[in-house]
Amino acid sequence: MTRIASSSPGRIRVKDPALRGRDCLSRVHKELAPLEGVRELRPNLVAGSIVVFFDHGEVSPAKLEQRIEQALDAALAAPRKARRSIHNRVNRAAKIGMLGSLGASLALAATGNKRWHAVTGGVFVACLGVHLGLHRKALLR
Repeated sequence: MTRIASSSPGRIRVKDPALRGRDCLSRVHKELAPLEGVRELRPNLVAGSIVVFFDHGEVSPAKLEQRIEQALDAALAAPRKARRSIHNRVNRAAKIGMLGSLGASLALAATGNKRWHAVTGGVFVACLGVHLGLHRKALLR
């Protein structure tokens, strides 16, 4: 799979979603900087890209593109921190919501504020429903 987004004389743009991470972008920068003919690198963290400016008289664009792909493969092969799945992130938010709303509900019950005690109790039940819904298969074994 090629990561070369565009190429013109003296300029190559490399795009990859992994380049949106600072550590990955710095690894790629370290791999590309010493390549023959490379004059300047301009990383863009938001776009997930690096623009490589090179001396096209010193190195052919095709050869440099091949070297860039190899350098990217080497830099991106480093282990990445695994991102939590959406399931785990929703479950974590539900558990935090349950904990916060339960504490607030108990504090409000102790002060005698029935209306807000009921509201925070409802938030607790909603978060509990999300949590149980995510674990429904394990509950019904």
